[in-house]
Amino acid sequence: MDEKNHSSFLELLRLGIGHQERTLLREVDWLSIQAFAEQQGLAAVSLDGIGKLSDEQRPEKKILRQWIGKVMRTEAKYAAQQKVAAKMARMFKANDIRTYVLKGVVVSECYPKPAHRMSVDMDCFLTKEVQDSSTNETAKPSMSGSRDLGHKDDDWDAWTLGNDLIKSHGFKVDDVHYKHSTFHLPVLTVENHRYMVPFRGNRRLKKMEKLLQSWILEDTESQRFEGTWLYRPPVMVSALFLIEHAYTHFLHEGLTWRLVLDWMMFSKKHQDDVNWQELDVLIDEFGFRIFYDAFLKMGKYLLGEISENELTMSEKKMLADIWAPLDVHETLSFKGKVALAGNTWRARWKYRLFTDMSWLTALWIQSKGVLFDRHPKLN
Repeated sequence: MDEKNHSSFLELLRLGIGHQERTLLREVDWLSIQAFAEQQGLAAVSLDGIGKLSDEQRPEKKILRQWIGKVMRTEAKYAAQQKVAAKMARMFKANDIRTYVLKGVVVSECYPKPAHRMSVDMDCFLTKEVQDSSTNETAKPSMSGSRDLGHKDDDWDAWTLGNDLIKSHGFKVDDVHYKHSTFHLPVLTVENHRYMVPFRGNRRLKKMEKLLQSWILEDTESQRFEGTWLYRPPVMVSALFLIEHAYTHFLHEGLTWRLVLDWMMFSKKHQDDVNWQELDVLIDEFGFRIFYDAFLKMGKYLLGEISENELTMSEKKMLADIWAPLDVHETLSFKGKVALAGNTWRARWKYRLFTDMSWLTALWIQSKGVLFDRHPKLN
């Protein structure tokens, strides 16, 4: 997308989330903006912004009809995915498994129109079910209900049992990756996380993983999404997880405006829920400080609260990275590992400007994990 359309795209996002009431767009290349919005996963939010423009400012009818049609399909897919996710969670509940949602609807509900926050798949984290103090309701079996898979109490593991339950219903589960398994349900791809962060070979992230899991395992809030057995993690889990997720994407693939907007919408909705003082300490402890400060400024720039002139030279480099095409690739195969190493070398400027480690250190951590810590354990 041409640079002259950058400001128009951001204006549409601000309108779409209700952050500003009106704007005056001129000489807009609507096809370029539409294509970029789709790449960024923000086509629906951008369309919400178009809905607040005057008739003469909107794109021609042919473009607008195509845009609306794609967003309607996004809405339908979102609704279908939520039904399948709820059905899966009922089945897990009937087998004494609690389903926590990572990102996904936890972030979607922070948007004015949740169905307009695009989600490619569902990330979940499973634990042993505990007494839910918020309700006396009992789960109704689904997907043929509870099944005895021969697991004993002393080796009871929610991640493994969840995978086995999915397999028992005829779905293939790819569980070769240490961090999560993947399975494809009708209209919904699920990543069942054994671990939340990629800590293999990295002692600092291993400590973070232990903290995140302790918060979930000690969860007493029991906040369920209405009418489902899907749970929100404690808000501090989601906050720290979203920051780490954006940090990892920035280093390995590149940032997107959706990742930036997700954080701004989440932090706004949970302004009074997050322990900001504790989060600030953890951002320093886990090495996210330089990245996070710049990431937050990208959010303020997106919302129009600061201008590009107020960004430092390094922050302008991060801004350019957001506008640049993503370098997306799989990382599980040998070819993927080589591509990841190549990305680390190309991202050496990111390590120099936005982390407290060199790219060589990062490459050593990756190599150490693959060679000596292929099947990591928390204990």
